[in-house]
Amino acid sequence: MPRIFILLLLCLPVALSEGLQANGLQTRVEGPPRLTAPVNDFANVIDAASEAQLETLIRKLQGATGDVIVVATVKTFQPFADLRSYAVKMFENGGQGIGVKGKDNGLLIVLAVDDRRVEVETGYGLEGFITDGFAGETMRSVTPFFREAEYGRGLLAAATRLAERIAEGRNVDLSLAPPPQASSRRQRNTGGFPMGLAVMLLAIFLRLAGARRRGRHWVSAVGPFGGGFGRRGGWSSGGGGFGGGFGGFGGGRSGGGGGGAGW
Repeated sequence: MPRIFILLLLCLPVALSEGLQANGLQTRVEGPPRLTAPVNDFANVIDAASEAQLETLIRKLQGATGDVIVVATVKTFQPFADLRSYAVKMFENGGQGIGVKGKDNGLLIVLAVDDRRVEVETGYGLEGFITDGFAGETMRSVTPFFREAEYGRGLLAAATRLAERIAEGRNVDLSLAPPPQASSRRQRNTGGFPMGLAVMLLAIFLRLAGARRRGRHWVSAVGPFGGGFGRRGGWSSGGGGFGGGFGGFGGGRSGGGGGGAGW
């Protein structure tokens, strides 16, 4: 009898394990979300204007050289060990990797907001243009944007620099606008009279002067500035605002190269 009891105890872990597998209850490492567009703002931190500019830039490069840049933001790379391993997995995109199969001409920029890290993962076909050193230098150069939570502008600056390097390597002129320039709060608050305050004082002066000419009667129903500064129409955004298929996920492979930075 004791032998049967011991045998049952030995078999119990195996039976429980098989039961968990059958019911899908075993712990699995959740993979990155699926990439579907030039800009994949899963963390919802890219402003609409920067997103539109990023998509225009990415499609312009793709049309001129055939190479593909994809941008993604996430809250965190966890439970992966680091953003580098997360970026490699995200690049694979469930078998539909970035770039063209055989050419491996894709590049991924992924930002992990809560982890305060950004990483570039480069396809085999672009490693001659985007070296590890250049990728790391580019990411370090845009971290001032991220310190100020200007994620969209920082990603646009990085993507512009990388696109220009790829186009240069392909002997193509993209005629791109200069990338955004970072400015810290300290830089914005020093050096001369604040421009915003000057404009406000001028507006008040002009309004007061007009009021005197009208016998000191205000004609605006919303205060001395009139109409306000609201946006007309606004931007609509989310997961790729361009019509038509992107076609940037053709099974390209990551080369394992790239670089990153923290802030």
